[in-house]
Amino acid sequence: MKKQSLVAVLLVMALFCTLAGCGGGNATPTEAPVSTPAATPEPTPEPTPAPTEAPAVTYTVTFMNGETVLGTATGNEGQVLDAASYADFENQPDFEFLGWFETPTFLESSRKDLATLALTGDITLYGSFKNLKVAEDTRAWYIVGASTSGGVLAGSNWANAAVVAADREQFRLQPTGNATNEVSITLDLYDGDQFQIIHDWAWDDQKGFGAFTEIDETQMANGGGLGGTSDTSNINVIMDGNYTITLTTDPEAPAQDTLTIVRNGDPVNEAQMYQPGESTSIMVKGSWVDDWSDLKELTRVEGDGNVFTITMDLDAGTQLCFMVFDNGTDTGLVLKDENVTDEASRALLEGSGGNVVVAAAGTYVFTVDADTMSVTVSAG
Repeated sequence: MKKQSLVAVLLVMALFCTLAGCGGGNATPTEAPVSTPAATPEPTPEPTPAPTEAPAVTYTVTFMNGETVLGTATGNEGQVLDAASYADFENQPDFEFLGWFETPTFLESSRKDLATLALTGDITLYGSFKNLKVAEDTRAWYIVGASTSGGVLAGSNWANAAVVAADREQFRLQPTGNATNEVSITLDLYDGDQFQIIHDWAWDDQKGFGAFTEIDETQMANGGGLGGTSDTSNINVIMDGNYTITLTTDPEAPAQDTLTIVRNGDPVNEAQMYQPGESTSIMVKGSWVDDWSDLKELTRVEGDGNVFTITMDLDAGTQLCFMVFDNGTDTGLVLKDENVTDEASRALLEGSGGNVVVAAAGTYVFTVDADTMSVTVSAG
């Protein structure tokens, strides 16, 4: 009985040890798990804002037909216009479109190709439109001017009324037969010659330097004049040559007229220089009267060849030019600013490149040497 009780006790103890983790000296106590603190999350960086683009710069192109605004188109700086934005402006009934220009006289150097023109600012463009139903031009067109080199232009004498009708014909532009209202003239021109194109031997619609749609400025220069604009300025010849001048007109739209000059080569004829003599006289006219109608005669200097002089009291800015007469008849030879070459004389003048212009009010002595076709100026 005692033996059974002992066995029971031992079984209970074994079971207890098993449940309580007891055992021999090799038993390892179970360790409680170590709690690892959670990592602190890194803050999410704020996204970098995209750079703000500057608004595109926009420019306006204004399209004109003469003084009429056809419309406008806009485009961004550095870009070319969308062709669709101006295509309608090029389609004018009964007209052929010839191109866009920055000058209303369609100077070739101002032509703009809108297919490649990158916009850099606002711009106004003038359309050249050829009238397909142009009216006949019944006017007679002439080249008139002056020559100090013995050129034929001296005979035109700036459309002097004394030039008879028969003599005017050598200066008349003739129909070419190539196009409606196209006339031309071919003649020798010399360095120092000056000219303009006029109709009917009158000055109510002159065409000067600025009216040329094609002109080589190594051969011709703007000579200034009384009209106040480039379109009425004299054309100064700076290269001898044989030239052809071609004019195409539209009587109902003068802005569409085209005027070109082309050098064909060297002069065909040698210039016939004027030979001054006892019959030579010199006259001066100027802006001291509005219409330049007051002619004053210079006094011949005795014993000094063909030298003439005059003393004048003039206001600042007064313009004047000197004219050569022979036997009382105007030869067409005119001496102007370009004939004043010495430094002392030039110091008293404003360099206009056209007429002689005094810089300040005062008394002046003008001396003309008809042998050298030169002018000197001194203070009186």
